[in-house]
Amino acid sequence: MIDSRSCIVCGSSANFTPAFDILARCGACGFVTWLGATSDDPGTLYDERYFAGVDYPDYVGNETALRRSMKRHLEQMSGYLSARGSVLEIGCAYGFFLDEARTRFTRVVGIDVAESAVDHARTHFKVNALSGAFLDVAFDEESFDVICLWDTIEHLDRPDLFLQKSRRLLQPNGRLFLTTGDISSLNARVRGSSWRQIHPPSHVHYFSRDSITRLLDRVGFRVMGIETAGYYHTLHNILASIHLRGGLTGRLSHAALAALGESLSRRLGVWLNLGDTMFVAAAPRS
Repeated sequence: MIDSRSCIVCGSSANFTPAFDILARCGACGFVTWLGATSDDPGTLYDERYFAGVDYPDYVGNETALRRSMKRHLEQMSGYLSARGSVLEIGCAYGFFLDEARTRFTRVVGIDVAESAVDHARTHFKVNALSGAFLDVAFDEESFDVICLWDTIEHLDRPDLFLQKSRRLLQPNGRLFLTTGDISSLNARVRGSSWRQIHPPSHVHYFSRDSITRLLDRVGFRVMGIETAGYYHTLHNILASIHLRGGLTGRLSHAALAALGESLSRRLGVWLNLGDTMFVAAAPRS
């Protein structure tokens, strides 16, 4: 047994036990987390280096592919929407989703702790993007029809507080959408501690379909559906991402990237769905 803090999913103070080498599992509900997380300023972690050489090889250079993936998110959202007025994206980064969402929503707002990324969104796309901590920024209650967290909830020290606030900001018939890794997926179970999505300190929490449903229920949401999410990747992004992880496969990927050349590797791409990323749709519970 390694810790006895309260679980953010079930609220139990049951002891956490080791899981996936560096993670911990709640003894009551099975939720998996990294116990080394701190409440330090996240802006120091998510600076320009994070998006260009730490967790992403070249986030801005991958804009075209990222936009294709964001359009796919919008298509998945359409099956659950009852209103299309206003959308808030928590963790908006460089604003690619906000810019795409303007074709379907009358008002788009974003917020992110990465100041340089927010500056890029405002400067290049003229979107309403705010730099700061979501929990500290005052929004009017029931002021949004939709709130999105794309690959964001796993980064948050207290995702329960983010979701509680999101519940207050949504219209009664609003919708919450999020994507996050699924640690109960076949790919995660086969890969174990080598699963590609296990990389603290940026990824803090590791949800399953059961634990994300439990958390959403606990903070006042009902899950409408859980699907898998597919993403469009260029060969450059795939190979450069593998190279970032180092080792023999990293060196081989670097060699393959050099052989292909940057221009060709950025033009060629493929849709990938490994079944280990969840697309979750939820609604405020009455």
